[in-house]
Amino acid sequence: MGADRPINLLTYGHRKNRDEPEIPANKNKLAVEIFDRIIENMFRRSFTSVRVKNKQLYYLRDTDYANLLYGYHGCWWDGVLANLVFRKLYNSDFYMMIKDLYRFPFLSKIGGFSIEKDSVYGKLKAINYAVKLLEDTKNSVWIFPQGKLFPQDSRPIKFESGIAHICSKVKGVNLIPVAYKYTFLQTSRPEIFVEIGKPVIIQGSIPDKKELLRKLEDDFTKLLDKQLDDIENKRFKHYKTLLYRDFCWLNFIENNFKPVIRKRF
Repeated sequence: MGADRPINLLTYGHRKNRDEPEIPANKNKLAVEIFDRIIENMFRRSFTSVRVKNKQLYYLRDTDYANLLYGYHGCWWDGVLANLVFRKLYNSDFYMMIKDLYRFPFLSKIGGFSIEKDSVYGKLKAINYAVKLLEDTKNSVWIFPQGKLFPQDSRPIKFESGIAHICSKVKGVNLIPVAYKYTFLQTSRPEIFVEIGKPVIIQGSIPDKKELLRKLEDDFTKLLDKQLDDIENKRFKHYKTLLYRDFCWLNFIENNFKPVIRKRF
């Protein structure tokens, strides 16, 4: 625990042993249901749409194993977007590793758990805690393997070693990459495009963690670049709408006052 970081009294008492992260997940069913609605409402107010491609690829996973989900970390919305997609599409039992959870400790109630990146021991505790969660096959754990924020579309993609260490400590896991992009099209609010990647099923020992890390980086870069190319060339037909806000002031004015506007100007 960093000297400049206060102990969170709301969650500190829930820690049962010193091997857990500073703030472990402390899920509450009612809190999850409430936050599902709050998060959906946040997206409806802030974005025109959330569209998803390749929803069906999720079902190619091995159901004998839990899911380790991961995506790009470019802005504040990424974590709540991941929660929205996997709760709304798949009703997933969702957990997330969060670096600055001490700022929003209530997120532990919906599955957040902390990682102390300024401490080797703190990182190890978070990794071991994720491994423990992945022992339950119904669980999905989300991480940001880059370890910090990068501008959208920044390259090259580089992962920290945590994702490979987690894979090396479990007997089996479904690795599921997720690409997403926030972009403005023809409305006043941005739209979000999400693409579910094909699961990579990890089984047994990993002979070379660095090689695994390089493969995951390369595959994830290809997924992101392909999505970017699709969006730039307006290939949207395989995206299905998850959320859509059908009200826009500009569209309302155009549709209802077009004769008046044309006559006046």
